[in-house]
Amino acid sequence: MPTVVAVLNQKGGSGKTTLATNLARGLQLEGLDVMIADADPQGTASEWSALRPEDSDLPPVVGVKGSTIGELEDVGAAYDVVVLDGAPALDSPNVKALKAADLVLLPVRPSGPDLWSVEDLVELIHTRRDVTGGRPLAAFVVSQQRRTNLAEGVGEILEDYGLPILDGRTSQRVAYAEALTTGTTVLDAAPSSKAASEIEEITDDVLDLLEQIDTAQ
Repeated sequence: MPTVVAVLNQKGGSGKTTLATNLARGLQLEGLDVMIADADPQGTASEWSALRPEDSDLPPVVGVKGSTIGELEDVGAAYDVVVLDGAPALDSPNVKALKAADLVLLPVRPSGPDLWSVEDLVELIHTRRDVTGGRPLAAFVVSQQRRTNLAEGVGEILEDYGLPILDGRTSQRVAYAEALTTGTTVLDAAPSSKAASEIEEITDDVLDLLEQIDTAQ
């Protein structure tokens, strides 16, 4: 039975697909069998997958929607981890993704509108955790940060939502866009880059959370 890691944010442009594809590769390079479930109607992860070479060993991408999202344990039964790239909306598919998830990652850019828009999704997570006794685990991932005062203080703002913040963050780097539009990841295209180091740190953070899930089960 796979562990489901859902990457969710109701606001578009938060870096969901960038995080999902690079994290999936990071977990794969740590020895886990990983599948990406593309639940975003825009299908960016699926388009990313179609760009890769035929002999690529990157994680496979499977499009999911509707009732299939609630059956991720069956869809990804052959894998250790399913990384789900959710839709940029607070809709029924994302609610189903939330119910199917063992861990929810919330990429959020350090800007006022992004920080405010995540409130409804966080409320749903807390409601779900109250019903299930603490499942899913959930954490923020600061994404696309720049050297601004808001980026430096974003941790204090997010702390008010009552969810932890990963130490690893992504910055606004060309390497991410280039990897996404060429069917690869920063870990493959630029393994010595700062972007790759960011994904490696996020991967380590997520592995720690997955260990917590395994211990609790």
